[in-house]
Amino acid sequence: NKVGENVEVLFAKNNADGKAVEIAKNADVAIVFIGNHPTCNAGWAQCPVPSNGKEAVDRQALNSEYEDLVKLVYKANPNTVVGLISSFPYTINWTQENIPAIFHVTQNSQELGTAIANVLFGAYNPAGRLTQTWVKDISDLPPLMDYNIRNGRTYMYFKGKPLYAFGHGLSYTTFKYKDMEIPKQIKENEEVSVKVNITNAGEVDGDEVVQLYVKHINSTVERPIKELKSFKRIHIKAGETKTVSLLLNPKDMKYWNKEKQDFILEKDTIEVQIGSASNKIFLSEKVAVK
Repeated sequence: NKVGENVEVLFAKNNADGKAVEIAKNADVAIVFIGNHPTCNAGWAQCPVPSNGKEAVDRQALNSEYEDLVKLVYKANPNTVVGLISSFPYTINWTQENIPAIFHVTQNSQELGTAIANVLFGAYNPAGRLTQTWVKDISDLPPLMDYNIRNGRTYMYFKGKPLYAFGHGLSYTTFKYKDMEIPKQIKENEEVSVKVNITNAGEVDGDEVVQLYVKHINSTVERPIKELKSFKRIHIKAGETKTVSLLLNPKDMKYWNKEKQDFILEKDTIEVQIGSASNKIFLSEKVAVK
């Protein structure tokens, strides 16, 4: 198959006969696709691969059974790209530590190939963000039947170091944050605007997803480590700077008071954090809540 006058694409379904490694040895760039079948390629309540899952089937593993293929291809050709096509997180620790480039995409039906090609060949600058915390190991999670997120689930209560944090996502450019503007205090029923200047510091036009988190400093009740309260996706041309305004509503900082049976806005000091992911905070300010 040809994708250009001087480009040839060779394909191997797997490495059962060593074909994948042989192709990788003779290629300028090797691309390995791993992931899961969206329905496990099996009947109702059946998933023969431990890391797979679907309705009525809980996953029994978080590691990818196909990461060994990545290792073999990488050994044959260090210029390896890994495409993870998956419905859920994987603990791809070895891949993260060794592979030069990784991209993740979920199941996209008949347009999946088109979307991947557009990203690989630079026709589209990706700007997706993870909506889950990807842990490094299955032991980082509480027991399967423990549904209380306070016991270590999600970015709000997980105290370990994740493989990929909630909100994480890269692109073909980089962005710089500066000049955060926020009122010194927030009052009940008064929505405030938080402003920040974002500069596209790279050479490619792209989207940035600016995220605003709130951390309670002196709350009298247990609060999350931080909580996403606002975000905005914005397109910025290479070298351009734009001012982004994020709305922070006091009602979103209330907690449910069991004794009063009502949502309460606590008089507290909060830390407003702005960044590109829950673990990539570039600017922060402490604000009084009255």
